[in-house]
Amino acid sequence: MTSTTKLPFEALGRLGYDEDDLRRLGGLAHLGAIAGAPLDGPEGIRAIVSSLPYFDDWRTRYVVQSVRSSLASQVVTCIDAAILSYGILDCFPSVRRRVLAIHRRSAAGEECGHVVTLYWQGGKVGAFSKSSYPGLGHRDPVFRDEEAIARSYAEAYLRLGLRPLYYGVTTLEEAAGDLDWRFSPADLSELSSRIQACYEYAFLPAAAPSAQGHSPEPVVDPAPASQPTTEI
Repeated sequence: MTSTTKLPFEALGRLGYDEDDLRRLGGLAHLGAIAGAPLDGPEGIRAIVSSLPYFDDWRTRYVVQSVRSSLASQVVTCIDAAILSYGILDCFPSVRRRVLAIHRRSAAGEECGHVVTLYWQGGKVGAFSKSSYPGLGHRDPVFRDEEAIARSYAEAYLRLGLRPLYYGVTTLEEAAGDLDWRFSPADLSELSSRIQACYEYAFLPAAAPSAQGHSPEPVVDPAPASQPTTEI
């Protein structure tokens, strides 16, 4: 296994991650390196998130995990993966990071959300994302800004027959407040509610698909979004 001393973990150690945390992260980083994505930049984080199985049964047992808990877990949800990738970006302090939350509604009326971690590389925005839905995964750093990448997820929802409703961008430091998103062993579901409070923009209702079957581009309304109450 790759030695943790050869990985960019110094910053994590200074923040309080212990040897068990770093050993687990080193194991995941080793798998990423085998897959051709060593942890020497943001792309290595993408490989780590991709290697973790998605927890499909979140509707019946909704728990939000800290970075430490996700490193020790065998499965993660989208918000777990966002918290984890946001935390690993501490290895690269020069990389700007944010959390993007987007909310949607199904034809049956079910509302829920998706959370990703945004990162900036070469002046463009990419995203680390975990989802069981096609089209809601990672985004390469090719988007001009947060709105452009939010639109890309909204377009994916439209292709799935789901209506995008709201989105917002924040930092975990701002959203979490007194919640310890790095190390807490407790359920951090309250963090889900706090991230929802960042919803700032509403997607206007989309027009009908074109005759060629293409989904229309979602339109962003800069007016503040009303606050939903469902989990993300």
